[in-house]
Amino acid sequence: MTDWDAIVVGAGPAGSALACRLRPHGRVLLLERDAAVAPASRRIGESLPGAARVLLQRMGAFERFLADGHAERGATVSAWDREEPVWFDHLRDPNGPGWHLDRARFDAGLRETAVAAGAVLIEDCGRLRVSRSADAWCVDVEAQGTQHRAPVLVDASGRGATVARQLGLARRSDDALICLYAHLPADADDEDQCTRICADRDGWWYSVRIPSGQRVLALHLDADDPALKTLRDPERFLAKAKRQPLLADALQSAVAVEVHARPAGSATLDVEALADTPPGFFAIGDAMLAFDPIASQGIFHALASAESAASAIERPSGNAASARKSYLDEMQSVHARYREHLHATYAGVVRYRHASFWVRRIEG
Repeated sequence: MTDWDAIVVGAGPAGSALACRLRPHGRVLLLERDAAVAPASRRIGESLPGAARVLLQRMGAFERFLADGHAERGATVSAWDREEPVWFDHLRDPNGPGWHLDRARFDAGLRETAVAAGAVLIEDCGRLRVSRSADAWCVDVEAQGTQHRAPVLVDASGRGATVARQLGLARRSDDALICLYAHLPADADDEDQCTRICADRDGWWYSVRIPSGQRVLALHLDADDPALKTLRDPERFLAKAKRQPLLADALQSAVAVEVHARPAGSATLDVEALADTPPGFFAIGDAMLAFDPIASQGIFHALASAESAASAIERPSGNAASARKSYLDEMQSVHARYREHLHATYAGVVRYRHASFWVRRIEG
């Protein structure tokens, strides 16, 4: 049995960020069920707004972040309710334009910052068994035959929410959105820095060149769309993308490569049930609230929810219950604002308002 002040399950952005924040004040164990460095095919190039600077600074990760060479975010150009592109320049953001991320490097940087601060990381630890005894949470690492105990247990395991599910907490999915995506090989002639977004009759596309030089191409559509299977074929996937004028420009010399799929719809834990769990349990990042990619808030939410949870965890023990309630109230407020903006975004596509994909999101 090893005692800690906090056990964090999941060493992605949310878990590593929380470990960075908590470590100066206590002993932190960071558990990663799988190998922490996942294949590039599992990572989609994502972005961070300039507002993330403050969060990265608070966790002591900003200097390392800058040194890792993430690219400054260029303009966003979209063909949403009409084919004519509309431009938005992030330079007008008072917090700055933000960054396009090399996800593997970003995740590794946060993990290494947490370890450098003194957090203990156990990678590839396999199945975990969670229980509660007296005034502490216990986590058994079955593959190693070890047990760890702490008054605070945090689920930062992503969309799988493995700890929350083990505790019997329900997870509500708002829709069955699927993302099909490919990393197109780097092209020396591709100097485009724009994020390209366009609506299609049966979904929407996203494409951007990430710091590695590769171009991410992603299509979001319903899980029951009959075209889902055929679009896993690289040639058909790329051909469909090139029928979009906004994408054709950037894909002129693109070659077909493997197409991957992953869930991408909104999902949230049952907050009322979470509030009834024994003291000291928190969920952060995608384990708490997973965003539709059109919101472009997933990584920022991972960092922001880690910051909010850290503030709640660090309150004096006599205020632990009210601190967790404040955290959950904040997450409910975030979810409500997000749902309002998400509906407005999808409702903006009037040209496809009778197509099934858009009807589900406008009327749902």
